[in-house]
Amino acid sequence: MAPSAIYASGFNAFGQLSSDSDKDLTEPRELASVQDGDTTKLLFAGWSETTFYQHGRGKKTGSILRLGSTRITQEAPLPDLVTGFGDHNGLLGILSRNGGVAFTEENQVEAHTATADSLSDEETPGIAYLAVAGNGHIAVVLTSASSPRSSILEFTSFNKFRQWFDDEVNDLHGPTFDHTVPGRIAQLVANVTGFVCLTQDGNVYTWGDARHSSLGRSVAETQAKSPGLVDSLAGIQIKKIASDGWVTAALSTDGAVYIFGTGTPGTQHSLSCLDGLNSMEAALVDIEDQGETLDFLDVAVGDGHVLLLAEDGRVFAAGDNRNGQLGLGQKASTYIKDWREVIMPDQRCCIAVFAGPKSSFFQLAES
Repeated sequence: MAPSAIYASGFNAFGQLSSDSDKDLTEPRELASVQDGDTTKLLFAGWSETTFYQHGRGKKTGSILRLGSTRITQEAPLPDLVTGFGDHNGLLGILSRNGGVAFTEENQVEAHTATADSLSDEETPGIAYLAVAGNGHIAVVLTSASSPRSSILEFTSFNKFRQWFDDEVNDLHGPTFDHTVPGRIAQLVANVTGFVCLTQDGNVYTWGDARHSSLGRSVAETQAKSPGLVDSLAGIQIKKIASDGWVTAALSTDGAVYIFGTGTPGTQHSLSCLDGLNSMEAALVDIEDQGETLDFLDVAVGDGHVLLLAEDGRVFAAGDNRNGQLGLGQKASTYIKDWREVIMPDQRCCIAVFAGPKSSFFQLAES
């Protein structure tokens, strides 16, 4: 058995989690193995496609493995890939650690060199972060040498972003919004109608659609369309954010998880921890075991469901389970309001969690 493996559960109509069947997976099933010394990284998990980056020890280049509606394995066009981005239709591109970008062209991922003026000087040589919201908006953070404030460019569609990226003079195309936040960006994520960013000093900013408490803050001082500080998290050192649907989660350096938003708008379904909160509050996740409150190492958010990785390697899940994405088995309810433990195969310890819109991914270490 491999020292590490990635298991998955949830929506599988396109075979993106298991090529053996198109039935949803209600329990975690092995999807990819990680050999000792190899790199296997989940780049993108969408509605119909799952994309991995694999780089074997001693090999000059890695490979991109795409499962689901697009089934292709190709040589990676860039080294040291860190993430992918896409929409409902699948993978749109990937980013490398040094700011390189590659776009999907006729089902092949090809490296591109920006010609936009704002990407042509030495201080902004590439793209550090890119997030795609469910409404089609694109948010981009450029790599920068040493600016005390970060600029976030927002485009209303991927096509408009590509026009700007490929425009040699950059006069005819540009972002719809040019946002600025204090400090350097450490993470940028998107949900169905907006964006969330984390700065290196641990502050969280949100912007987009303010309905369903999705911004977690007041829009009186900073309007919804501009990045505003989530005051309920101010003073808490946040180290990771995750967001999808109408829910955002934040993991602090001391192992606490905070959640704000709405589980499934238009229904009575909501996480119990969010009941009774106003639009400017975040819930502190409280799971007790033998009288002690658990601390957490990781968090992931899908379109209506949340995964928590505790320090002892156990995983807890709640939210939408219509496609078995919580990994709780066939008899589990279609919506789980309270946290339930996800039992891992062979009692293996989980070391990381990830989420697609209707799927969950668990990286398991050897027992």
